[in-house]
Amino acid sequence: MKLSIVIVNYNVRYFLEQTIASVYKSKVDFPYEIFVVDNHSKDESLKMLAQKFPSVNVIANQENVGFSKANNQAIRQAKGDYVLLLNPDTIIQEDTLQKCINKMESNQNIGGLGVKMVDGAGNFLPESKRGFPSPIAAFAKMSGLAKLFPSSKILGQYHLTYLDKSQSHEVDVLSGAFMLLRKTVLDKVGLLDEDYFMYGEDIDLSYCIRKAGFINYYFADTSIIHFKGESTKKGSLNYIKTFYRAMIIFCDKHISGTKGKVLKILLQFAIFMRALLAVIQRVLQPFGLPILDITCMCSILYTWHLFWENVVKVSEHLIFPSTFFYFNIPIYVAIWFLSMLVLRVYKRQHKWKQLVLSQLIGTLLIAVCYAFFPNSLRTSRGIILFGFLSNLLILSSYRILYHWQNNSLNAYLNIKKRYLIIANEQNANAIVTYFSQTQNKYEYLGYVSLHNGILSKHNLGTIEQLQDIVEAYKPDEILFSTDEITTQFIIETMSKIKIPIVFRLVTQNKTIISSSSKNTIGEVYTFDIDLNKKNPWWKFF
Repeated sequence: MKLSIVIVNYNVRYFLEQTIASVYKSKVDFPYEIFVVDNHSKDESLKMLAQKFPSVNVIANQENVGFSKANNQAIRQAKGDYVLLLNPDTIIQEDTLQKCINKMESNQNIGGLGVKMVDGAGNFLPESKRGFPSPIAAFAKMSGLAKLFPSSKILGQYHLTYLDKSQSHEVDVLSGAFMLLRKTVLDKVGLLDEDYFMYGEDIDLSYCIRKAGFINYYFADTSIIHFKGESTKKGSLNYIKTFYRAMIIFCDKHISGTKGKVLKILLQFAIFMRALLAVIQRVLQPFGLPILDITCMCSILYTWHLFWENVVKVSEHLIFPSTFFYFNIPIYVAIWFLSMLVLRVYKRQHKWKQLVLSQLIGTLLIAVCYAFFPNSLRTSRGIILFGFLSNLLILSSYRILYHWQNNSLNAYLNIKKRYLIIANEQNANAIVTYFSQTQNKYEYLGYVSLHNGILSKHNLGTIEQLQDIVEAYKPDEILFSTDEITTQFIIETMSKIKIPIVFRLVTQNKTIISSSSKNTIGEVYTFDIDLNKKNPWWKFF
């Protein structure tokens, strides 16, 4: 029995390197071969493969031929009894291949097998198991009802959310990110349909497997990390067009009659709405925050005017003149807003100090202008002062909330990120040395040792005590040394820790890879780190 592993790569060199490394760390009792089909990458992926993985079978295309055609190129050359389609932005556990093959061997009715997938933060990825497209499933997903009623067998059809993700099940659709296929079944149903350029081919193949009388099996006894390192961003027009066109191809091919017509109408509507929303977002995104700020500042001044009339000056029966609304408010807000523009508050990497300083300068400028106003236009200095304080409170609040939701609050508040490392002392010191030389926004808490040892200033304890250490020190980030720690331990640790933490994997190939959520494209940080060498720890090229 032999396994053929097929990986299609397109400009994800560092993820690809870690994927192959995780395959080589597998503990199996059968031979396997690895094919990498490169779709004309521009990031020196081929050079990396030649240098570090010379035994890998490489197919170098001179153009991007798409996912289906690239996989088929390798499958036609594969000599294995099983074929595994594996994404280049995944990391498998050491026992994943053995467990999956054992399951396939134990049940000859299984034509395709997929596994539990988690993102770079340890969150379950719902695309690990899916149902076939149907009008009800499409409507429930598009309308959001699937999220509101995940336990419903009717509304939860798309991602089969009514099935326990921790239990193995027979399912309709497997993910192409990890799809283990029986070669005899492929010989019977055919290879991937090359009409699909990207997306939809896994649904099509899953359908063909089921149609041929075999089952697709979601296997929850092992899991992998899927970083989502693909080049197509899910909010882009290109993704929307490619994904929904793939669904229409599937509909035309496999669903006929009224059901097929209804589904096509829903898909066409989804294409239109998603494309429209994408265009609106692209057009309005640069103006969204400024419009929100201007609206809030106008509302704040209007609210304070009501408070001044009805509470502060009620005994004097003060009524603000109409000029306050068409002269004072526009002037005050314009000065505050221009101050924010000058101090680059709307730049992507701005900090909280820029907002505070812009409001302070704007208020001082308003005070200067106020001195030159005629008496008829001088309303109240108190409103200006309280408007300034309210601006700071409200404008800062929703910025802080946004950055908190996106795990970037420390960067916004200019606070050093607190991190700990899970590694042996030598490798931990090597990583810390790099951070101290290249980063000034990180505070090192210490390392969690892999074995019992003498507690020191930086030795916080052992991995058995990790939960207590996290609760005590509350780190913002945890770095795993993948050369020393199993993928199984990494996945289990990420799943157990419920507080918001960014997890990063420090690989032996001088790379840090991470992804903070299932909606975030994986990030890569490369640096020259020499692990497992006593002297020197660091070698810069």
